[in-house]
Amino acid sequence: MAAGAGAAQLGLGYGLGIVSWQPTGDSATVWVSSLAWVTWLAASSTVIGAICADRLAGAGAPVPADPHSFGGQALVVAWRVVIALAAAVGSLIIVPLVAIPARTPRPDNVAPYFTAGGYAIAGLILGLLVAVGALAARAVAANIIASSAWLWTLAVVAVADVVRADGNTATAAQLGTWQFTDATWVRGMVNLPGALLMLVIALLIGALAAWPAGRRGDNRVGVAVSGLAGPLLVAIAYLLAVPALGEHDQHMSAFVIAPYAMLAGLAGSVIVSAVGPRGYHAQNRAARRAAADDRDARSAAEYSDWAAALAEADAADSRRREQDEDLPEPLPIPTGATKSREPVTVGAAELDSGAADMESDAYAPPRAYGRTYSSDSAGNRAYAEDTVDDEPAPKLNMPAATGTASVAPLWPSAEPVTEEAPAKPSGRTKRGRGKPAE
Repeated sequence: MAAGAGAAQLGLGYGLGIVSWQPTGDSATVWVSSLAWVTWLAASSTVIGAICADRLAGAGAPVPADPHSFGGQALVVAWRVVIALAAAVGSLIIVPLVAIPARTPRPDNVAPYFTAGGYAIAGLILGLLVAVGALAARAVAANIIASSAWLWTLAVVAVADVVRADGNTATAAQLGTWQFTDATWVRGMVNLPGALLMLVIALLIGALAAWPAGRRGDNRVGVAVSGLAGPLLVAIAYLLAVPALGEHDQHMSAFVIAPYAMLAGLAGSVIVSAVGPRGYHAQNRAARRAAADDRDARSAAEYSDWAAALAEADAADSRRREQDEDLPEPLPIPTGATKSREPVTVGAAELDSGAADMESDAYAPPRAYGRTYSSDSAGNRAYAEDTVDDEPAPKLNMPAATGTASVAPLWPSAEPVTEEAPAKPSGRTKRGRGKPAE
């Protein structure tokens, strides 16, 4: 396929007089134009041959079991490199088809056939590198094909215009631009209408060639850089041809503008890549809306949990307060109560009702659980507290209670008891102040 594309394009160039190796009056201009065309022909033929071979391979192309694995990707890349190398081998047919017609000696070049063949090989290597990218991204392949179609259309129209005016076809068609005769020149080097034509066409082809791939959802990196492929082949061709410096030279104008045409083509494809595939913005809006709804739902759930925790804390606090209110109030401690603890006999008989006037009645506990407590402090208190000091009370030699006999109280009551109370110890002090009791 590459050999057929190269032979067909070179034959079209020879037939239209675009490529010419014979010395003429304007020999330097024709030579530079022919070298640029040959370089571009070899590169574009290699890329076109690789694209066609890859499409025709069909089921013959290797299909990895896991395309996303390292081995699968290596297999795909190796297949693309093999296809590109095969296309480069086919494009080698351009070298003899260029070198043999260019063997006529020239005043400025003693071996023109060697130079022409070398430019063809340089274009072939350039096409080999671009072909690998064209096989990886369909947008790149579309840009190469569209650019080639535009360049040949422009060349055929230019030759037809020169033939109508009985002009020289060898200098009529220029690679990638139109030779405006009555035009505005910028600093004597840039043909303004021709420069604008190159920039606008590169921008349009970059956008239009990338549009189908971009809308299909192809790799966005391949879509973005696709606009660079076609103008790149033209810029490299002019760079290798190296036109001579001179004012109002059409080739110098194209040589200067070619790099900017690359940027214009890149801008067109980048715009398409930014637009994205069909429904891309709607999907993004839906995704953003779903993310916002999910964020709101999480916030509402967190707020509900926080409110439930607060409500539970309030309920627990209310229950605790209710429990505190149900508890009995603590008994007040009389001001005259003592802190000293004295052992008493538990289970003593109840005193007469007149004992209510005694100081011990202030220590009578409340009624609880259906039990009645005596007003006698000696029968209900295990210890008495003294408000003065903590000196231990002296031991009392009291007889232990036996059987059902009643026990005399420790302190005298208002009415006499039936049994005689034991005498008080002589060493006891009143309220612990160190004074003997009266």
